[in-house]
Amino acid sequence: MLATLSSLYLLPSDRCRFLVLLAVGFLGIAISKPAVAQAQAVPSSPLTLPQALELARANYPALRARQAAVEAAAADVRTNRANFLPQITAQVQAAHGTANQVRGAVLPGGALGIAGVRPDFSSQTTWTSQGGLVVEWPVLTFGRYRATLERANAATNQAQADYEQELFAHQVRVADAFMLALVAQKSVALQRANLQRTQSLRRVIRAGTMSGIRPGIDSSTTNAEYSRAQLQFLTSQQQALQQRVQLASLLGTPMQAIQLDSMEFYTKLPNIAPAVYSDTTHQPPILRAAQQRVRASEAQRNLLLMNKRPTLSLVGATWGRGSGIGNRTGLDGTYPINASLGAGLPFKAYNYVLGGALSWNITELWRTTYATTAQQQRVKQAQAEYSQQVLLLQTERQNAVLQLELANQTAQEAPRQLDAAQRAFVQAKARYDAGLDNLVVLTQAALTLNRAETDQALAVNNLWRALLLRAATNGDLGVLLEQL
Repeated sequence: MLATLSSLYLLPSDRCRFLVLLAVGFLGIAISKPAVAQAQAVPSSPLTLPQALELARANYPALRARQAAVEAAAADVRTNRANFLPQITAQVQAAHGTANQVRGAVLPGGALGIAGVRPDFSSQTTWTSQGGLVVEWPVLTFGRYRATLERANAATNQAQADYEQELFAHQVRVADAFMLALVAQKSVALQRANLQRTQSLRRVIRAGTMSGIRPGIDSSTTNAEYSRAQLQFLTSQQQALQQRVQLASLLGTPMQAIQLDSMEFYTKLPNIAPAVYSDTTHQPPILRAAQQRVRASEAQRNLLLMNKRPTLSLVGATWGRGSGIGNRTGLDGTYPINASLGAGLPFKAYNYVLGGALSWNITELWRTTYATTAQQQRVKQAQAEYSQQVLLLQTERQNAVLQLELANQTAQEAPRQLDAAQRAFVQAKARYDAGLDNLVVLTQAALTLNRAETDQALAVNNLWRALLLRAATNGDLGVLLEQL
């Protein structure tokens, strides 16, 4: 993100190729329309930078996806808490089957009703019923419950850090696009003024050539300069349209006309006092996200270690049974069978059981050993990636300082160039009107003035963008926004 921003940074050293500089992403001026089916609509009044940042935060789909991931991770924490609550299972069943069954107590969980014992086998059927309630509670997990919650909380913190990092990176992109919009607004205005200036000269020179005061070549040359100014104006409008599409995309709104508020970007230069960086009190979002990935990986490793331990559960159950088989034998020594539904469904006997269960998956010891070894390597990977991110951020901070110093020097020098170009144009026009210079000198003075105006706008804009670059490396846009 920071590398991309620094690569977009413009230096006015190529002043002889100002047309190329003009082609750097511009945003045109148009009347704003409300967004359709979005979280927030674009304000009808000129859009300020803070409003653009808020609009992007509420509308941009990728940010909403990150927010959903945070909410899902928080729900996973509640799910993991519920997994260690008492598990209560209720069951009621009725079955119709043969009476070749035995007496005895079993936990309800799919078993059919208990019937009497027959001395021989019979295909005669009857109804049986069962209803039960089973409670199982893992009261002692030897650290697994705590490790599970820590992993879930680490996943939530990681999702939140990823959202904050994505939000900050996107705000930097929006701010950069907004500044390009301002220089586009300025560029279109400058090219329009240059076109009007060329048109005025063309009108005067054309009148002079028609009256025989000026040679005909002056009129042809002026026509060519007018066409060149017209092409520059059309080029700036074309680039402005492309940047308008880009900004609308970053704001999460459909393609529409956006009117921008220039605020104080072109009325003053920003304060470039040195920024204070502190890794202990404040970390950029990109470092916080990398650090949370390390912690989440460590939490997963700790949970794998806890899986080696057993679980002690309390178990309790109560159930009732019903059967169409009688409880006492008849004269022939067999239990009488009543095949009716009413005789088999009502409960006739009730039972309960209480106890504890200590379960330990022995084979989990080997599987967990291998899984823990693999996870430990993932922890080392996350730690190395964090260290790499710290190194990259230090390099980008140094680059931001150099860019800011150079942009400040350029912004201080550009007004002198503009003042000299304005004076040269006035003098060249006066000398041309007096017949002391030819049209070539006046044309060159006009080109110099147009280039100086462009360089002045770019220099001021580049200084603000350099301040944005430093704010991005510091992880805090307040350095920029507090000056507006």
